[in-house]
Amino acid sequence: MGTLIDTPLTLAALRFSYSGRMVLRDVSLVLRPGEMVALVGPSGCGKTTLAHIAAGTLAPDRGRVLRRYRRHGVVFQEPRLLPWATARDNIALPLTLDGVRPEEARHRAEEAAVRVALEPADLGKHPAELSGGMRQRVAIARALVVDPDFMIFDEPFGALDVVLRRRMQDIVIREVTERGLAGLFITHDLSEAARLAHRIAVMHPKGQGVLGSAVPPGRPGDRTERQLFDYVQSSLAGDPLFADLQSVDERAAPAVCGCDPIGVQRCC
Repeated sequence: MGTLIDTPLTLAALRFSYSGRMVLRDVSLVLRPGEMVALVGPSGCGKTTLAHIAAGTLAPDRGRVLRRYRRHGVVFQEPRLLPWATARDNIALPLTLDGVRPEEARHRAEEAAVRVALEPADLGKHPAELSGGMRQRVAIARALVVDPDFMIFDEPFGALDVVLRRRMQDIVIREVTERGLAGLFITHDLSEAARLAHRIAVMHPKGQGVLGSAVPPGRPGDRTERQLFDYVQSSLAGDPLFADLQSVDERAAPAVCGCDPIGVQRCC
């Protein structure tokens, strides 16, 4: 599991309830340096709630969150872009809020845009002028612009088609491997988890802890399509750890409240 001093994020015995209903009970997870952990589980198991607790936009009722990294970036399910701002200004928003000089914020935003393959012509467009995939690129660039050493992804690619999803996954893999980032990637898709993560942790279907973890063969970016296909098929067919992964209960976990990137309280 590693010691506290060398683990960028430790979630210890977390509990969280909403409107009198227990959403998370005794959830613990430790992430190692340079490790991308995919947290999977069926819909309604509390994955998104855990992501918000990890990011600090929700506080647990009980338990501890130990962050031993400098700064994190977060990419949400929805891009959450300011509709009146250009793509460039949306990317630069965290820097603007931090009081970074406009010239420097603009330069760093343009550098982050290059990292997610946004063209210069895209930066002057407003969100309504961008496709869903392009809006998500802007959201990833906004998370990267602060130069994080830890990343949190909350099912960011679920609304994209297969081709766009793979392109976004490639960006994540490149950033994680080239920069040695650690991170938490929330998903219900085992194929996505196997492609992106060093390790896959499985949430209890009712949010009652983490059932266990599994390590796909190879490393992110090096796994072949055949390796990924075989791993996913064998895991779903024969590994009891993944038995509940494809079950769905929309009533299992109520919506909880958190904060968007500019600190506005909202329900999600």
